[in-house]
Amino acid sequence: MTISKISTLVSVAWLRQQILPAAQKLSSNLRVLDTAWSPAPDVDGYQIYKEGHIPTALHFDLKEISPAVGGTFHKYSLPEPKFFKQYVEDLGISNNTHVVVYDRMLHRPSFRTWFLFRLFGHDKISVLNGGLLHWQQHGLPLTTKEPEVEYGNFEPDFRRHLLRDFDAMTENVKSNAEQVADSRGAPSFYGLEDPSGGHIPGSVNIPSNILVNEDGSFKSADDLKTVFDNAKIDLSKPLVATCQTATTACQLAAAAFMLGKEDVPVYNGSFTEWSVRAAPENIVRLKNEE
Repeated sequence: MTISKISTLVSVAWLRQQILPAAQKLSSNLRVLDTAWSPAPDVDGYQIYKEGHIPTALHFDLKEISPAVGGTFHKYSLPEPKFFKQYVEDLGISNNTHVVVYDRMLHRPSFRTWFLFRLFGHDKISVLNGGLLHWQQHGLPLTTKEPEVEYGNFEPDFRRHLLRDFDAMTENVKSNAEQVADSRGAPSFYGLEDPSGGHIPGSVNIPSNILVNEDGSFKSADDLKTVFDNAKIDLSKPLVATCQTATTACQLAAAAFMLGKEDVPVYNGSFTEWSVRAAPENIVRLKNEE
């Protein structure tokens, strides 16, 4: 495998060249991860993976690496560096491994995985554009076989600057030092249908679905630039991404990354935390703006 620069997105055609026809011979420099996942607590992504996946792919379990945690304000926790290290080493991943991730949900778990790898210092991470849907649309095979891999050697380098917490977001309401983009749908962002909805003062709405084309592929750089321009986001200035559970916010961070803004932090508590901790005047709903 040769790749001069790690791209945020890789195509089905590119991945096919890397893994077929010698699909059972894994390169130590490439690891394909199936991020099959569902927000429903009783749905096991591993079982979805076992039903059929891209050849050579292993399952990356977001519910294990970043589980839902009771008794906290966060929907999904972040793993400790030691746990992340052990988990990815068990998948045969080292610091020099190019990791390619894909999913079945318009890139939601893929970009959460992309963000986690970058958070722990790994930049050799790409998302398969169009995911499993595009792989199948190209008539390419699936398998139920799980490949065996050798243990990796991964040393994490935790990038704290890629995270924001509640205190930082509260201070930002006062300072407006960072722009805030929220990737939830408009009904949740404005509190139109859900009385528990609303948004952080000063934030702008960029629903994650407008980052994706009708065929399930991610939008081009030119189209993404138009999305940010329409939302009046200045990518030359600081930007924070948020959503409901810090999942689709990772798509926003990746979209900015593709446009050259490489260090957009994510508010991991997102509106799940903000809705229960913020002062009432710091939860904006449409009726408050009329």
